Amino acid sequence: MTEPFRDSFRAPADEETIGRVHEMFERLAERRPDLPEQVRGGFELAVVEVVTNVVMHSSDDRPVRVELAVRSTEDGLEAVVTDDAPPAAVDIDGAAMPDPEDLGESGRGLALVTLLVDRFEHAALPDGNRWLLTVG
Repeated sequence: MTEPFRDSFRAPADEETIGRVHEMFERLAERRPDLPEQVRGGFELAVVEVVTNVVMHSSDDRPVRVELAVRSTEDGLEAVVTDDAPPAAVDIDGAAMPDPEDLGESGRGLALVTLLVDRFEHAALPDGNRWLLTVG
């Protein structure tokens, strides 16, 4: 039986934090080589998209912190991203990929995440946001 994986961090919502997400998934790949690369890579991309959204939409007038917890489950992977930014009005069910001629560097993140994971939820909290992602 493979060992379960569990890792987390709390950090400022900045570009260095995105690097920390990639480092976490490197550790996951080392500790759980049994997980198919396609599953791991797709899940990593989804988590990076969510954390990047937190970083990009953080206001400059006050620092925002983000927390990421990733764990392996019996069936796959789970990630919880929590931030202390103002609660976001997010319509995950209405997220759709833009037309190909409108594709740019932004505007596709939530739609991409919904394609990469089996479950994607957002909860606006009194003092932030919580994002749940699962695959498997």
